[in-house]
Order: sequence, then structure tokens, then C-alpha cells
Amino acid sequence: MANRKKVNEAVKWYEKERHKYLNLKAEVEVILREALKENDITFHSIESRVKSVNSFRNKALREKYENPVKEITDLVGIRIITLFEKEIHQISDIIKDLFKIDYERSEDKSDLLDADKMGYKSIHYIAELSSDKIAATELEGFAGVKFEIQIRSILQHAWAEIEHDRNYKFKGKLPKYLQRRFYALAGMLEIADREFNTLSEEVENFRKNEEK
Repeated sequence: MANRKKVNEAVKWYEKERHKYLNLKAEVEVILREALKENDITFHSIESRVKSVNSFRNKALREKYENPVKEITDLVGIRIITLFEKEIHQISDIIKDLFKIDYERSEDKSDLLDADKMGYKSIHYIAELSSDKIAATELEGFAGVKFEIQIRSILQHAWAEIEHDRNYKFKGKLPKYLQRRFYALAGMLEIADREFNTLSEEVENFRKNEEK
């Protein structure tokens, strides 16, 4: 059980400091948008949020944190949704160049799936501003402050949203035949992602040949 005194102290701190995280969210989003534009990377959308005080409290109570202020690393969350799966890896390389990455806490969710399993796929980076970015954005107080960046394709996003809605509405365990149908859809979306990748490349090659 979480230490309620520590949680209450952390919540009071977050109530005072949350506005600063709104500034951090805005700066990180600007950095990402500019970098994607400079590298001519297409994407569907960028979503961002700062965890609410209630969400912070609930997470601090739910998990066993020694220090919620230091250990909760997703107070700021940025999500980049791509059109195609191939863009995920391009954007991933850009993020590694832009920010300091905490690789121990970051993960590629697809690596958690066995070869015969289907389900949630997304890359989650826990990152912080590099010293040159801090100087450029005048966010001196955010040295060492972590934030989360997620990258997923629009089809992976569709799966994640449906799964989240299902888990939110029903906390119990579904019968196997329903689970099987659910994960079969995940497999279909994965195949569709790959086919869209291939199709987009073939269309681009066709366009280039036509312009010769």
C-alpha cells in the first residue's frame, strides 16, 4: 500500500508545479513538429497531455513509489501517430537524436509479444531535454525531468483505443472465444499495416517512374 503521507505531499507539490509541465509539454511538441518538418517526415497527428492532479494522485496511490515526484515519468505525455508503420522507425531515430533517452525505462511493446501472439504495439520512450535544448528553450528548471513519447501507426492506435475502451468498460476476463476474435483483429490490423507500407512504396516508385 502506498504511503498516504508521501502521496499527499507529492499531490500538493504537483498542484503547485503542474503549470510548469504545461510549458514543458508545449516546448517538446514544438521541438518534435519542427524536427519532423525539417526531416520531411509525414505523420497523421501529434497528441499531448499533462497528467491531471487526480490522475497523479490515483497513480501514486495505486503504485508503490518511494518518491512519486521522481518516479512518475509520464506527467507529460506526447503521442505521435503515423500513417505508416515504416515512419515509426524514422521518427524513432529522430527522437534519439533530439533527447536524452532513459533506455532502461523505455520499451518497444511489440518486443513483449511472443511470435505467436497478437496485441498492443507501440514504442514508448522515457526522455528528458538535452542541455542544449534547455538553454534554447529557457527551461532551466527541467534538467533531468522525464517525459514520455509514444510512437504508433494509425492502425496500432485504433487497436489501442478499442482495447482501452474494452478494459475501461469491462474489468473481468472475457471468455476464450471472444478473446480469440479480439486478437484475431489485432493480427488483421498488423497485416494491414504491412500491406499499406508496401503499397505506399510501390505507389511512390510508380510516381517516380512516371515522372522520368
